[in-house]
Formats: sequence, structure tokens, C-alpha cells
Amino acid sequence: MTEQATLAPAQSEAPAARGGWLAFAAVAYLIAMLSMLRQFIDSANADIALATAASSLTLFTLAAIVAGAAMGAWSTSRFPNLSGGTRYAVPVVAGVLTGAVAGAAVLLVRGMPTGAMWTLALILGLCGAVGGALSLLRPAAVVRAGTTATLTALVCFSVLQIFSSPLLRFFGADGTVAGNESANGYLRITQAMLMGILGGLFAFWVMRREGMTRWQLFLLAGGMPGLVWILGDVFTRLGTAKLLTLASNDALGDRIIQHSLGGGRIVTGMLLFFLGSITAIIALGRTMPKKADR
Repeated sequence: MTEQATLAPAQSEAPAARGGWLAFAAVAYLIAMLSMLRQFIDSANADIALATAASSLTLFTLAAIVAGAAMGAWSTSRFPNLSGGTRYAVPVVAGVLTGAVAGAAVLLVRGMPTGAMWTLALILGLCGAVGGALSLLRPAAVVRAGTTATLTALVCFSVLQIFSSPLLRFFGADGTVAGNESANGYLRITQAMLMGILGGLFAFWVMRREGMTRWQLFLLAGGMPGLVWILGDVFTRLGTAKLLTLASNDALGDRIIQHSLGGGRIVTGMLLFFLGSITAIIALGRTMPKKADR
């Protein structure tokens, strides 16, 4: 098996069942995120619905990319004998369809303007396509490991968000502007550290199970959550700008909100990349035999 991480045609290097559970878990997470959106804005007015969707858009874009990548990897393993451009088209189409199904669910949300619903549907479809394209990375073990790591990081992030109120108080949120900003900063760093370490460990575990040995591939798989986070930020900024424009005519206010929502995403992505990569490399080094044992 060639261990070179490049875009290449799909090969039958893994049975279809190997990526089936991952595709199911990724799609289930995306559905769960959309269900939370419905719960929060079903009875809200239009502006509240738009603000809620804008503030949560990061999770939607990341979940759609992960679901598209998982479905793309699964589809290539299901149809290993495809040739020509079809080998490239199948995972991308699988990702688009995944995002499109999620987009259809978004279109059923009440309390949101039509333009905003189509914006969310388009963003999710594009993110699914990007995820499907990412599944073309080879060897496929890197895709499975990186997708597993990213999904693990997202689940960790969601759990920490549920307990964000007590965590903010623990980090010193006292109701003042300075105290709240400081607590938010500590919470953001803590989230990134836990997500990076967990993602790196899961990436290492999948790569070892797949029989990979080159440290460069462990680095890429462990750092994929950070790369996906940064990639998702591009779509998040595009979607947030459109949603907030629909919510208000106050352009200055929109820019301030965008800056507040997106200021830490690149930093979080970089932390995820470096912590995940380092964790995977350290875990690999700990399992390698010592020189005296060789």
C-alpha cells in the first residue's frame, strides 16, 4: 500500500463496512445539530432565528464537512472498481447529497426568512462537497483517521458547550465585561486543548489499527481537525455575513458581530492542528520499540 497523502483515484484498500459506522456517526451528528437548530428557533421571530443560526453556523459547516468526508470515503469503498473521472465524482456527489439532505431539513425550519433558509442550504451543500473532495486523499486510512478525529473533537466541543455556563463561572465570569471576556478566553483555550488531544489520540488509534507506520501521515491525520476547522471558517464567514445582513440593515453592527463570532476561530483551528499533530506523533513514538530492543 502506498503511504503517500495525495489526491488519487479510489482503491479497494478497505471493505465497505470499515467506513460505514463512521459515515453513520457523522450523519447522525449533523442531524443532531440541525435538530438543535429547530428546537431553538421554531418559535422565535425572524431576527432571533437569524442570530441563532449565525452564532451556530460554525458547528453546521464543520458537521457538514465531516459528514461529506465520511460519506465520500464510504462511497469509494462501496464502489472500488470505478474508473476514470467517476472515481473522483462519486465521493464529491456523495458529499453534495449529504449536505443537500441536511439543507432540505433546514428548509423546514419555521420562523426563518426564505433567503436565510436557502443560504443555509447552499452553505451545507458546499461544505458536503468539500468534505467529499477531502475523502479523495490517499491513503484512505488518513481520511478515516482524520475524520474520526474531527468528529471526536466536535462531539467534545458540543459537550463542553452544554456545560459552558458553569465552566465560565469556574473560569471567573463575574458579569463584568472584563471578567466575561477573560473567562471566554480561558474556556476557548481549554476547549481547543481537549479537542486537540482527544483528536490526536483517536487519529493515532485508527492509524495504528489500519497498519500505518509513517510519522508524516500520523501528523496529517492528527492535525486534520484543525485543518477542517480553518476550512469551515471560510464558509462560516460567508454564511454569517449573509445571515446578519438579512437580520439587520445596520452594517456596522453586523461587522462587529462577525468580528466577535469569528475572532477566535482561526486561533482555535491552529491550536487544534498543532496539538492534534503533536499528540499523534508522541503517541506513535511511545509505541515504537526502543533502540536496545531492535
